[in-house]
Amino acid sequence: KQWYQRRVAITAGENESKCSREPPFVSKTIALEDTLTVANRLKSEGNTLAENSRFWEALSKFKKAIELLLELKSNGSDDLENNRTNQFCVLLSVLHELCSQCYSELGEVYPAVESAEKAVSYNKSCYLALQTLARAQINIGELYLAKESIQCSLHLDPSCSESWTDLKHTLSLTKSLQSTSWSNLPVETRPGIVCQR
Repeated sequence: KQWYQRRVAITAGENESKCSREPPFVSKTIALEDTLTVANRLKSEGNTLAENSRFWEALSKFKKAIELLLELKSNGSDDLENNRTNQFCVLLSVLHELCSQCYSELGEVYPAVESAEKAVSYNKSCYLALQTLARAQINIGELYLAKESIQCSLHLDPSCSESWTDLKHTLSLTKSLQSTSWSNLPVETRPGIVCQR
């Protein structure tokens, strides 16, 4: 991180010394490009680690990239705030989606849902983020929410066979849950029944 900050400062200083008439946004543009490059490199490193089942280390890389991008956003780039379809938001969505997959592999179900929800919030048109969210919701037992997420994913890309498989699986789980006999349970613990005492 120090190397990156030093490089941006040096680059900004070179721009100022070359021409004092250059507008002040030049250094911000250079910082944006550098930040996206570094974030993409961290994403690639995280993907390599995840492919080798080193999920905690992959999460560390993905989180560093997310922090870097959010730090850039907090420094006040108006373009990042107003345009949710730009490269910045797509990359943030992908990074959160990758975090969710890592959390799921590690059995960390609630952080997986949280990361998947963030991925969808940054890019609502990404069927992969919705698919990952649905799988995370299945893992915590939220079958109806998972069904909705899968249906949204299929609406965006009806040709995705994995989403169709996930939908069939979710519907079968929902059906088996509905057919479960609750008569053996005490009245107080049956779902959907309010006990009056």
